[in-house]
Amino acid sequence: MIIPVILLGGILTGWFTPTEAGVVAVAYILIVVIPALSRGHIRFLAYDFCLAGLIFSLPLITIGAANAFGWLFAYLRGAIVIAEWITSIAGNDPHAIMLLMVALFTVIGDFIEPVPTIIIFMPLVNALTDAGHINPVHMGVVLITTLAFGLITPPYGLVLLMASKFVDVRFSRALRAACPIYLVFFATIAFTIYFPLVVLWLPKQVLPTSVGCFHNPSGAGYICPP
Repeated sequence: MIIPVILLGGILTGWFTPTEAGVVAVAYILIVVIPALSRGHIRFLAYDFCLAGLIFSLPLITIGAANAFGWLFAYLRGAIVIAEWITSIAGNDPHAIMLLMVALFTVIGDFIEPVPTIIIFMPLVNALTDAGHINPVHMGVVLITTLAFGLITPPYGLVLLMASKFVDVRFSRALRAACPIYLVFFATIAFTIYFPLVVLWLPKQVLPTSVGCFHNPSGAGYICPP
């Protein structure tokens, strides 16, 4: 029960980066959990480390291929070409722009990790956000949700691949079992596109300036654009 506190609490409070939080969590398991709950398991630690290395090696090939694809895509200026194609179809309609962006990132997310995708396509995202007069936070939520969906879709499906190996299930079987989750993702993405007021409600309450709100010059509080 302490592990989620270490991971989420450490990251959200800024004490750790995600990598550092993982190291601290492992150290907590080795120093506290195993000696307190299962001392006999200490003799299996060498096997655990070997198994962890084998499991971690599984996605390295896909990560290498994804990085090569991302480099080639950036070298060929693919983001600029796609931006022109999307604006020629959707014009300035924000819903049409975001739907086309979701379709694009669903495909791209099948082959490239989320972080390189964001880096490569940031100029495209900024240009289309300005063209459709879309709130940047709203666009960010839509795209991050879409990229998370790409983590469980083939052929990359890094999270689904790792999960299937952890529970010793064939990837094809895990893929079939994940199909209902796809419907949940599509419904969530559609909701984030068509209900921006709901998506932006929490940012307006916590960090109003992040969504374009500004201090009320005549009194307390903030004024937020419609």
